[in-house]
Amino acid sequence: MSIKIEKNLEILLQSGKLNKEVILWGIGNQTTIISEWINKNCGKEKIYAIIDNFKYIFYKEYRSIPVIQSSSLMNVEVERFVVLLSIDDSEAIRKQLHSYGITEIYNLNNLAEETSIESCDIPYYFENRSKEKENLCYILAGYEPVLWDNTLQRVSEYADDEVDYCIVSSGRYDKRLEEFAKEKDWSYLYTEQNQVCFIQNKVIELHPRARYIIKLDEDIFIGKDFFSKMIHEFNKIEQCGQYRIGFAVPVIPLNCCGYVSYLELIGKKKEFETIFGRAYKSRFSAVFHIVETAEFLWDTMDSFDEMAEKFLINKQNNILDCYYNIGCIMFTRERWLTMGKWPEKNGESGMGQDEAYIYEDNVKKDMSIYEIQSVLAGHLAFGHQKKRMIQYFQEHQDKFRIANVGKNTAQ
Repeated sequence: MSIKIEKNLEILLQSGKLNKEVILWGIGNQTTIISEWINKNCGKEKIYAIIDNFKYIFYKEYRSIPVIQSSSLMNVEVERFVVLLSIDDSEAIRKQLHSYGITEIYNLNNLAEETSIESCDIPYYFENRSKEKENLCYILAGYEPVLWDNTLQRVSEYADDEVDYCIVSSGRYDKRLEEFAKEKDWSYLYTEQNQVCFIQNKVIELHPRARYIIKLDEDIFIGKDFFSKMIHEFNKIEQCGQYRIGFAVPVIPLNCCGYVSYLELIGKKKEFETIFGRAYKSRFSAVFHIVETAEFLWDTMDSFDEMAEKFLINKQNNILDCYYNIGCIMFTRERWLTMGKWPEKNGESGMGQDEAYIYEDNVKKDMSIYEIQSVLAGHLAFGHQKKRMIQYFQEHQDKFRIANVGKNTAQ
C-alpha cells in the first residue's frame, strides 16, 4: 500500500470518519491491502461490502467480503455508510453514489478531492394518478400541439394496463395536456422553467415503484402492441442478451442510426443510397442533414399502422454501436441510477445533454444499445425538417390515421 493511502486512512480513522460502516469501491490492486488495514485497525466486521458494477457477476465475495453491484443500495439505509475508493478519476462514481443517496465518499489517493454534483432546484407541479405499476411511460410534450391528436392518442389507443403513464411538460403548462391526462387517468407533471434533464429525473423519482421506464417524445408515433412487445423483448434481453443492456429502442426510420435497419428490413436501402448516398449509421448521415430524407422515409409506408404490424413478426434484437437519437428508448431504474441520473445543469435547458450523456455512459460502462426489430416507431422529423414535415403530416392524413380507433389492442 502506498504511503499516501495509509496516511489518508490514518487521517480518516483519527477524525472519526470511519465510525460508520465501510463500503469499498471496486476490486483492484489496492483492495486487499486496504481491506486488511481496515480489518486490523477498525475490526473485521467494519467492511459491509465491495461494490463492483461488473465483477460482481463472477465474484460473489472477495477475501470473505461480499461483492455487490451498486443497485443493491436501493434496499439498504445508505446513511449508515461511508465509501472509500482509490482511483484517479472518481467523478462518474461519485455521481452514481449520489444517485443512491450516499454523499460521504473519500478518495484515498486525494482526501481533498471533491466533485461538485450539480443539480437544479426548480418548482414543479404534479397531478398524481399513478397506479404504482412496475412499468412507466413518460411522454415529453408541450411544443408540438398539431401532433397530439395523433401521437398522444396513439399512446392512449395502444396503452397497456401494466404501464403507468405521465405527460411531462418542461418549461410550460398546457391546459390541453392537463385535460387530456385527466381524461385518460394519467399523471401530469410540468415546470415553468425549461430543464429537460431535471424534469425527467423528477418524473422517475415521483414513480418510485417503476422498475422499467419508456421515454417518448411527443413527435413519436407508436402502433399496436408497442408496449407489450417492448417490455417482453426487454425482459428477454435481460435474461439472454450477450451484452449488458444500456437501453433498448424500437426500429425508428427517421433516426441517425435506426434508418439503416429500417431500410434493410423493408428492402429500400439500395433505392435510398441511389438518391442520397451511402447509408451510414452515424450522426453525420444523410438522414439527419438532408431535409428530403424525412419525406423519402415516410413515403415508404402506405400507412404507419400497416407497416408497424408487418414488423411484429420480426424476431431479431440487433446491437447498435453508434450514437443514437433518444426520442424513444426503454431503460431500467437501475440503469438510470447507475449513470448518476440525467445530468442537470443550472441555467441550461438540458436539450441534447441527456442523449449525449447516456450514450457516453454506455461506452464507459461497456453497455450496449439493443434494437428491438419487432417494434416500429415513427419519428416525424428532425428540427430543420419540421416545417416541411408538419405540412406533409397534414397533407397525408391517411398515412397517419390510427387503425381501429377506440379499440385497445394491447394484450
